[in-house]
Amino acid sequence: MAQQNLAFITGHGRGGGPLESTLTVQMERFARLGRKNIVIVMDTFPSLEEATMAALQSLLRRASDLGVRVSCVAMEERVASFLRPMQEQHDLRVIRHVDQIPGAAA
Repeated sequence: MAQQNLAFITGHGRGGGPLESTLTVQMERFARLGRKNIVIVMDTFPSLEEATMAALQSLLRRASDLGVRVSCVAMEERVASFLRPMQEQHDLRVIRHVDQIPGAAA
C-alpha cells in the first residue's frame, strides 16, 4: 500500500495539546504534502466523548476547505454508530476493512 496521496491519523496525538488542534495540524500537514485521502483510525481514540466528536466535526469542515477526502476506520459497531450522523452532514466514508481505503485496493 504505497499510495502517495494517502495518510493515516490516529487518536494518539503528539504534544498533549487539544485534540481538535492536534488533528487539524496533522491533516493540514498531510494536505500540504499532497495527501488528499486521509484515513482516521477511530478505534485508536481513547474515548468517543462529546469533545472527540466535536473535534472530528471541526476536522471534517477543515477537510472540505482543503479539498481532502476523509475516511474513518471503525472496526467496532459502537464506533460506527457514533459516526453515522456525521456522514449525513459531511463527505465522510466509514469503512470497516482495509480494502475499502481509497487507493489501497490492489
